Amino acid sequence: MQELLQLPLQVQATLVAGYLGYALLKRDYRKTEKVTDIWLLVLVLGLPTAIILYLYTSTLAYISVFSGPLFAYAWIKWLGPLWRKFLYKHNVSHHINDGDVWKTLSADKDVTATQIKLFNNNGSCYMCLDTSEFDGQPFAPFIMDDDGIAFYVTHVIKKDENDWDKIDGVISDLGHGSMITYFPRNDIKFLEMRSLSQTLCNCL
Repeated sequence: MQELLQLPLQVQATLVAGYLGYALLKRDYRKTEKVTDIWLLVLVLGLPTAIILYLYTSTLAYISVFSGPLFAYAWIKWLGPLWRKFLYKHNVSHHINDGDVWKTLSADKDVTATQIKLFNNNGSCYMCLDTSEFDGQPFAPFIMDDDGIAFYVTHVIKKDENDWDKIDGVISDLGHGSMITYFPRNDIKFLEMRSLSQTLCNCL
């Protein structure tokens, strides 16, 4: 850190801009990034700041540190999907997402899970019949990242059983709060999820 603080202010600003952009762009799966990939992304996202500070010596030019996260946001919302569709259309790539199903499911904030079935390695199946029942609870109805999944379990089928058992007290009437269940990724056999676009959910 001391060595970084001794760098010229323009270089520090470039690195800050790049890192802010990187933190936003890779917000949901930064643990899987290689060090070389991190530095390349930081430098690429910090490049607009470096150019602006090279061309302008004004103090106001340092506002350009926000160009990193702005470019990252534009990539997430518009540029990235358009670029992947372009590569797919021209047979350069065979997929139109990030290339990892788990990452695609966990990173897409424009989709709302409406019903969840999780099949555990222990042979049991856990379900949230309707996630909208838990809107407004302390945690979101469905949370997913590289480590695992958490949601409010309303029904369960134990191993070697055939009927769903309803879980009572998921939202406690005794003032204990709501009960969310966490499943580590390694314990998950597979997942079934019904979902709607966030835009459609807001209209319903």
